Amino acid sequence: MVPRALRHALAFVLLAVAALSAGRRGPRSFSPLPEVPVTTAPPAVLDPNTATRDQLESLPGIGPTLALRIVEGRSRRPYRRVDDLRRVRGIGDRTLARIRERLRVGSEVPQEADAHGHGEEVGREVAPDEGEGVRGLE
Repeated sequence: MVPRALRHALAFVLLAVAALSAGRRGPRSFSPLPEVPVTTAPPAVLDPNTATRDQLESLPGIGPTLALRIVEGRSRRPYRRVDDLRRVRGIGDRTLARIRERLRVGSEVPQEADAHGHGEEVGREVAPDEGEGVRGLE
C-alpha cells in the first residue's frame, strides 16, 4: 500500500502540472464556425400507386403498418385520387390532410385542402364538351 503522504504529494504534483500547462496555452478562444446557409430541398411528391414502402414511411404519420396497408390496397384496387387513401384503415381526414401535399396520383390535378381536409381542384380547365346538356336552374 502507498503511504498517505506519497499519495497526497503525487496528487499535488499532477494538479500543479495541469495548472501550469493550462496557463501556458493562454485563454482559450473559440472562433465561431462560419454559418453555412441551410437549403432544404422540397419534400418529394409520391404516387401512392408506385411508391415503395420506405418512401411511404417518409410521409408524416405513416409508419410501417400504414405503408404496408397502402401497398396492399393498391394491389387490390389502384388509387385514382389522393382521397382514395381514405379507404385504407388508419388513414382518416387528419392523416390525409398532413400528407396530401406530398402525394399525387398519376397526372392528378393538384388539390388544395379546405379547413376540413377536403380537397378542391385548382386551376382545372373545362373541356369544351364538358357541361353540355346541363341546363341552368330555372
